[in-house]
Amino acid sequence: MNKILTLALLSAMTLLLSTGCSLKDGVNNSEASKDAIHTKMHNNEKIVNVIIKAGEKANWKITEFKSDELIAEKIGNNETISSSIKIYDGYIEFSNNSKTSDLRDAIEDKLNNQGKSH
Repeated sequence: MNKILTLALLSAMTLLLSTGCSLKDGVNNSEASKDAIHTKMHNNEKIVNVIIKAGEKANWKITEFKSDELIAEKIGNNETISSSIKIYDGYIEFSNNSKTSDLRDAIEDKLNNQGKSH
């Protein structure tokens, strides 16, 4: 009887732990890097539209990859710069921070202007 009880307890613990781990939503706001762009928007569709419009203004080609991730590309001076842009709840992260400063600035400007129009 003890073996069955121990086995049942271990199975329940394993189920609880695996459920808890699978519910974690990747990166949360407290884990955002210092280079993240923080936004008060929580609607991915609106954030994607802001990024696309800002990209056009800064001469970046923005391609939708997933509902929460975009690819940004820019060709200039015989080099291609690219970065993935990941959208989280409350902030935006870039895979290539060092070469996307003009795009980041355009996105921040667009987000700031978006807030003033409401």
